[in-house]
Amino acid sequence: MDLAIDPDIIIALLIGLAGGTFGGLLGIGGGTLFVPALVLILGQEQHTAQGISLVVIIPTAMSATAANLKRGYVDKQVAAWVTPIAILLAIAGAQIAGELDGQTLSRVFGVVVLYVGSRSLYTNWKKA
Repeated sequence: MDLAIDPDIIIALLIGLAGGTFGGLLGIGGGTLFVPALVLILGQEQHTAQGISLVVIIPTAMSATAANLKRGYVDKQVAAWVTPIAILLAIAGAQIAGELDGQTLSRVFGVVVLYVGSRSLYTNWKKA
């Protein structure tokens, strides 16, 4: 009986562990870690990596949301009007992403991650 475990499964579990931990801790959703790791380490196509990331983020986001609601960190009034807009724009974004080739989508993703990361660094250094 062969008990060998596919190394990709172990790597995927570690990616999930890192993404879930940092997503919950930092509120980044994990996608900023999941997508590049799936593409660069596991060799997934950009569209597939983003799709996997979005599916994986659902339970992560639900548990983080429950914890933040419990602690009173969610402004329910703001969330009530932001949520429907976010859903509509997510649908539109998914449609646009589906029309782009993988290389273009990868570049757009990279630019957005760099922009968000640099804004976060700038804002936090400015406060210090």
